[in-house]
Amino acid sequence: MRVNILVLILLASLFIPAWGISIYEIQYTNFPGSDNTYPSTYSGKTVSTEGIVTATDYKNSGFFISETVAGPYSGLLVLHRGKDVKIGDKVRLTGVVREHFGMTSLQDVSSLEIIQRNHPLPIPAVLTTAQLCSSIEAEAYEGVYARVISVNTGGRKSIGNRLSVSDGTGACTIQLGDFGSEKSRAKPITAGRFSSITGVVTFSFGEFSLSPVSDSDIEINQPVSVEGRSWGRIKSIYK
Repeated sequence: MRVNILVLILLASLFIPAWGISIYEIQYTNFPGSDNTYPSTYSGKTVSTEGIVTATDYKNSGFFISETVAGPYSGLLVLHRGKDVKIGDKVRLTGVVREHFGMTSLQDVSSLEIIQRNHPLPIPAVLTTAQLCSSIEAEAYEGVYARVISVNTGGRKSIGNRLSVSDGTGACTIQLGDFGSEKSRAKPITAGRFSSITGVVTFSFGEFSLSPVSDSDIEINQPVSVEGRSWGRIKSIYK
């Protein structure tokens, strides 16, 4: 019996974060709440956590952090402007968990320490556009560093700087202009096919969307050039 107890204690210790609580613990819940926004079970409580900064200057009021592996419940909005954090910083911080227009966030930050600069960003979680347009599925990816691939634009939306895109599974929204200054934020896009669009999953205008941080997050499909090819050689292959 004593051996079994020791084994259980050792197994439990594997899931205790090295410092504070994990972003996953802050974000995960299966309770929709009164407004169906799935508020954190830690709402109103002071917590400490750590993560890698994936995006800064969110609407001039905060930044996003991520676990080292991007996946469900791995991202979090931090509403704080008191320290010059940069993308790739690994930070430790303490603050109060609160809901912010449908998104779980860390506010009233009382402590923020940059423990590493230039940390590799997590590999973006690859999502289908259908996952992003489903509020139930997208909820798990709120604040997460994510990517959609091989998408076509379906036109601009009437509210905000938003664009509809689809990979064939269903249309979702790309939200532009949420990050950085006017000079650094991702520029408007209108139509075309894109190899990939990377960003942070956010919630606004009553729906989830993917928000690119900069122009480099938007990869346009480039047509294959045939200039300079020898058509005689190509034809000879088929003789």
